[in-house]
Amino acid sequence: MKVAITGSTGFIGKHLSDFLMNKGVEVHAVKREHYLPDNKSKLISLLNGCDAIINLAGASINSRWTKENKQKIRDSRIKTTRYLVQVINELATKPEVLISASAVGIYPDKEIWSERDGNYDNGFLASVCKDWEAEAKKVSTDVRLVIPRLGVVLSKDGGAFPKMYLPFRLFIGGRIASGSQGFSWIHIDDLMNIFWTIITTKKIKGVIHCTAPQMCDNLIFTYSLAKIAHKPACFRIPSVVFKIMYGEGASILTKGQKVFPYKLLNYGYSFQYPEINKALKNLCN
Repeated sequence: MKVAITGSTGFIGKHLSDFLMNKGVEVHAVKREHYLPDNKSKLISLLNGCDAIINLAGASINSRWTKENKQKIRDSRIKTTRYLVQVINELATKPEVLISASAVGIYPDKEIWSERDGNYDNGFLASVCKDWEAEAKKVSTDVRLVIPRLGVVLSKDGGAFPKMYLPFRLFIGGRIASGSQGFSWIHIDDLMNIFWTIITTKKIKGVIHCTAPQMCDNLIFTYSLAKIAHKPACFRIPSVVFKIMYGEGASILTKGQKVFPYKLLNYGYSFQYPEINKALKNLCN
């Protein structure tokens, strides 16, 4: 099997490349230079004959959302996906599946959302996700399209968790703002297995929620982590602190979605880490 990955040097991309290679998959990294107009023929050659193409490209949203950073967040997802899809549509031998990532930030921060819901938020991140997905949907109908909407990916060695765990290690952990904001998460091991399930299960298509089935909010996460790490959680960090630090970008911490993985469960996927306590015991070990 041959798989190409955009964003292969990122946190998720590195994990996925190693995971697939351990399964004997031939993994090809789509690099930034492949998107230069003069290198189009090289990109075509790289993608031609791939069984699957996984699109994970995108600048980190964990930054202060200045005008420049917001443009970088948009362009790194939307322009990259647009060009990738254009090239896929020109391939003589197209992939069986295109897996193009998105995020649960497309939803409002109220209620519980399933893949059937089309009520999207109006904020910056939701706007990016909508346009990002729209570009992926332009891929040829000969290609099975899967759009995994990712929750917060928890891992010991990257992503959000080490930063979230640090205050607890320093005995200054606590909830963020009211703590009632949704916290839809997925353990890195489950995410890798979900990607493999998508690649190998041809009936899976369309939007897929990549989140654990347990409904969680910041307060549940905070006290679960404190209990498992044997650390106090007596502080409350007001939202204004994050607004000063990150501006509009503070919303990824002070707001959050509650998302349920109906499709994965219906397809029979069995989560290794369905509950936050089990996931945190693994991460804190």
